[in-house]
Amino acid sequence: MMDNIRKLESWDTQLYADCVEFVPFEPYLSIAICGTYQLCESEAARVGRLSLHSVDPENIDLTPIQLVDTPGILDVKWCRQKSYNQISLAVANSIGQIVLYSFDSDISIKQQHVQNIGDGGTGRLALSCDWYEGYKIAVSDSKGEVSCLNVSVEGSEPISNWKAHDYEAWVASFDRHSDQLIYSGGDDSCFRLWDLRDTTSPVLANKKAHQMGVTSIETSPVDSNILATGSYDERLLLWDKRHMKNWMSETNLGGGVWKLKWEPGSARHLLAATMHNGFHLIDCCRPSLERDANPLSFDPKIVASYREHSSLAYGCDWARLLSPSTGRRTIASCSFYDHSLHVWSWLP
Repeated sequence: MMDNIRKLESWDTQLYADCVEFVPFEPYLSIAICGTYQLCESEAARVGRLSLHSVDPENIDLTPIQLVDTPGILDVKWCRQKSYNQISLAVANSIGQIVLYSFDSDISIKQQHVQNIGDGGTGRLALSCDWYEGYKIAVSDSKGEVSCLNVSVEGSEPISNWKAHDYEAWVASFDRHSDQLIYSGGDDSCFRLWDLRDTTSPVLANKKAHQMGVTSIETSPVDSNILATGSYDERLLLWDKRHMKNWMSETNLGGGVWKLKWEPGSARHLLAATMHNGFHLIDCCRPSLERDANPLSFDPKIVASYREHSSLAYGCDWARLLSPSTGRRTIASCSFYDHSLHVWSWLP
């Protein structure tokens, strides 16, 4: 382990852990939610659990504040803006639903609304979800479809649903800078860009960049032209959205890239969960440019790695607070078969 990484605490989630996210609002920035997913073969059911934790780096204790039993959970996303003056959580589950929860000042979540996606038939797993501000949610599912939900005070309703991929659609994410544009990535090795005003065909389709399933797509919250894609092929690609014929940079992360998260604030670093190869922090800062250099050039470098998990690295997120005493970044990560939630810190 690198000197600038320090393990702080771990907790046994009991069920297989696959997603974790910090609340993005004061005064709850130290609160994280973890989601789990496990196939109970005796009952042929996929079960899960949500657990709320206080992750204060100065006084860490991961004993859950709240536990909520649910169907198996594939993804959790806090809305980055308050939705109708409420802190809201979207959960994608194994019975093809998006479940909306509200977060209350007593540090607990309460279920508000359940929305079936697609045709509502059995066998569909909601695999990922993403918010646009407080009023839209994009969802990808195991039938290769992408849906968009409209969120209102009353709840949510589907406004669009379309076939996006031949196999599982592992990820759907909004372009952070437009409520009409949704990226999707599938097990068919493709990633595509869709415009909600006409989803009969994609605005952009790329079948050649990745050699295996595309699992994570994240537009930079700071630079509207920068896009990151990750795949089972173990490669992180950075793109300039104005020049999508070829990627700007390619970084081999040594494991299937399941999740990418931009650093809060600066978006200089990417946090990557790489399945069999732990978690990595990648510096995506543009190099200082000489006069004749390519202005689009990037040279991302892995600056830190965390390999204390003993199983598939799936879920991860940055805390938005720096440790007041050390200036270190706090990060939560979770892994699958060892059913483990870890909190660790990094000093840039």
